[in-house]
Amino acid sequence: MENDREEKIKAWQETQTQWDDTDFLAQEATFMMKKKWKRLNSMILAIIGKEVVAGNEYVNLLDIGAGRGDFYRLSQGLIKKYTGIEPSEKMLINEINGDEFILKRGTGETMDEPPCYNVCLLKEVLDHTYEPGKVISNCWKALTNNGILIISMTNRDAFYKLIFKKRAKQLEVEHKDHLYNFNPKEVRDLMEKAGFTVEEVRSINYLRLPKFIENIVGRLPDRLIFWKLNVIDALMSKFLPEKGGGFIITARKIIKGEQ
Repeated sequence: MENDREEKIKAWQETQTQWDDTDFLAQEATFMMKKKWKRLNSMILAIIGKEVVAGNEYVNLLDIGAGRGDFYRLSQGLIKKYTGIEPSEKMLINEINGDEFILKRGTGETMDEPPCYNVCLLKEVLDHTYEPGKVISNCWKALTNNGILIISMTNRDAFYKLIFKKRAKQLEVEHKDHLYNFNPKEVRDLMEKAGFTVEEVRSINYLRLPKFIENIVGRLPDRLIFWKLNVIDALMSKFLPEKGGGFIITARKIIKGEQ
């Protein structure tokens, strides 16, 4: 067990401490991929927006795997304090320590944040960590009572991966930066083990097209693409539940007897 952990840490150090997505975004990501990421951001912002409305106040947000802190710009109108944690020296060149915006070097496994956050975000991050259960447990500690944890990532059990198993396995081997490959149930189990009450599991991105088509279709207006993706996800999730290309899980920290 200890040897497995050491191997994961070694793989993490090799792939994450110098991680930089600049080349991937410029050379490999299709226009449709970029639209899907933009849509994912809008979905997460909608979840945070509901928390703001429910609590009738802006929230404190803890963003793990924050990169350059780009999500702050998107969520600025919903939050009163943003703290981003990022391990990569290439993504985070200089730490920033302000009153409302903090961006610092660290990991989800080693962070020791006080319980002052209303929302904790792991956006496409958990499968890159070397100890996912520890990361989720640390999120629990960092959240206030009734705080919410949002996790999004690609789905190991996407229907097209189950159809093209050999190709899917090959990609898992090639993508060394993905230390784990999860399905929704496995993440849900980790969250519940840490004490969270899971509220929603949303399966997304059922649409999968060849790259050259994604580069054509992805040039359509955001509103049209988002509408099509929403319709396809709603339809396909009824026939193939939890088999989309990705998923979003929200879970709440509830301590009975505390307000």
